[in-house]
Amino acid sequence: MLLAILFAVAAALQAHAAGSALERIQEKGSLTVAMFGEDVPPFFYTDDTGELAGIDPNLARDIAAKLGVRVVFDRSATTFDGVMDKVRMGGADIAVSLLSDTLERAAHVSFSRSYVSVRQFMLINRLEFAKLTATHCAGGAAVPVAKLLDDPAARIGVISGTSYVGFLAQDFPRATMVEFADWNAMLAAVKAGRLVALMYDEIEIGNWRHADPAGSLDLRPFHLAGHPDTIAIAMRREDQDLKAWIDLYLGKISESGFLPSLLDTYLYSSDTGLAND
Repeated sequence: MLLAILFAVAAALQAHAAGSALERIQEKGSLTVAMFGEDVPPFFYTDDTGELAGIDPNLARDIAAKLGVRVVFDRSATTFDGVMDKVRMGGADIAVSLLSDTLERAAHVSFSRSYVSVRQFMLINRLEFAKLTATHCAGGAAVPVAKLLDDPAARIGVISGTSYVGFLAQDFPRATMVEFADWNAMLAAVKAGRLVALMYDEIEIGNWRHADPAGSLDLRPFHLAGHPDTIAIAMRREDQDLKAWIDLYLGKISESGFLPSLLDTYLYSSDTGLAND
């Protein structure tokens, strides 16, 4: 009898925890937010005072404030997929970390409505691309850039553990994918001609343009039109009350002007080299 009661109590507690993420967060008094360990300005970075700044930390702090709890950032993940795992395994309540809401990831976590969309880019080595073009356009007929890059001879870089591994496999299935641990290693490879191109979002391409204006002599940015990368907040699949609340929250801050102001301040400011189009 006692054993049956204990099982019933345990089941009730489990159902309560699974069914009320908002109560769980408010009862513990904190919102744990998973975020990638490396800085990715303007979405998240450590400013001159040593504080986390950018779009995502501001969103996370405002969410916590609206819930009446303190925010705790967990930046121990070394890949974006690792950020997702923090949420999936229950190590964090939500992830706010420039996360692409891909179908593959949505099989493991729930996503909020998107709060921003960034454009996908290729950064092409001009010399290596000219060699590739010469093998395909000997007769003088023009071939679209994207079609030229979808070729086994085209070595294209992506960063391991990001959504761009899947994007490249989907959009350029015949190209030769080369995975890198980080942006700097991948950028060095395309500069050295070990890659024809790399694939990433407009954030890093904009940062590169700002840091190395002369780099365009050797490298050519190419916008993949029609391939938006929508960014959303992730949480556990069972935390549906939290998802509903965050969806409502994002709608309200969009209407109030807080979200557009945040994006204009950090993403579309004059020093990023990006345009709000």
